[in-house]
Amino acid sequence: MDLEMIGSAESTILKLKGNWSIERAGELKPALLEALQSSDHIVIDLEELTDTDLFAIQLLCSAHAASLRLGKQLAFHQQKSEPFKRAVRNAGLARTVGCHRNPTKSCLWTGDWTS
Repeated sequence: MDLEMIGSAESTILKLKGNWSIERAGELKPALLEALQSSDHIVIDLEELTDTDLFAIQLLCSAHAASLRLGKQLAFHQQKSEPFKRAVRNAGLARTVGCHRNPTKSCLWTGDWTS
């Protein structure tokens, strides 16, 4: 399975494997919504993601914004695949300062996006 959700009411890991491009938007959006509705802490595991495009990045960003509004935490697993890192760099999203909408300045796109 390319999408696996493991967790409880306290914490959920959403693991994405394989190719996640625009053709799979109908699968990713409901999975993110379900994770946000069912847990207070969501970890997105992208270690086995082999390809992606801007659509997944946009959905993840929207899910992070929703988590902030809901008072929940959404973060990436420490290990990210090189294709995902490359997509973030190519989209110009890699940053050192967090989101201006968040008082704590947390952001999915801060951190080390180098190889």
